[in-house]
Amino acid sequence: MRKATLIIWVIIFGILALVIFQNQDFFMKNQSLRINLGIIDEYNTPEIPIAILLLFFFLSGIVIAYLFNIAPRYKANRTNKKLNAAVAAHNNEVTELKRELNTLKGEGDTEQVQPADSPAEIAGTQKEPGINATEDSGEETAKIEVKKQTANPTDASKKLSNEKTT
Repeated sequence: MRKATLIIWVIIFGILALVIFQNQDFFMKNQSLRINLGIIDEYNTPEIPIAILLLFFFLSGIVIAYLFNIAPRYKANRTNKKLNAAVAAHNNEVTELKRELNTLKGEGDTEQVQPADSPAEIAGTQKEPGINATEDSGEETAKIEVKKQTANPTDASKKLSNEKTT
């Protein structure tokens, strides 16, 4: 993005320099500006080349555009910070819920098996036939079936009314 912006500015200043270079007799002519605000008498600026006046007004336009863009930029940054904080909070909540789900399933960090240190300990541990170590015999889990939703809600309500009648 920065390279693209730099290229755009180089093109703008290049075109501006080309126009000034090709019209040197016009841009090097000295001109004075007359300012009359109605409050004070007319004011004449000293004679300055037109190229300097053009550059001054071009740069002042850039500054004015930047100043008009500051408030929305700060507001967008503040909104981004709030949204990033909300995302981080939701991510923390998701990881906490996953951790809780794993502990309820019996896969959590609470049941960690210590590795055996010596070959004698490894030889002493034998599995008994018919016992599944991954099966949790203490808790029963409920199975919930989720039916596929239909595209049209009226079809779903018709199905439901047909099921109730039978």
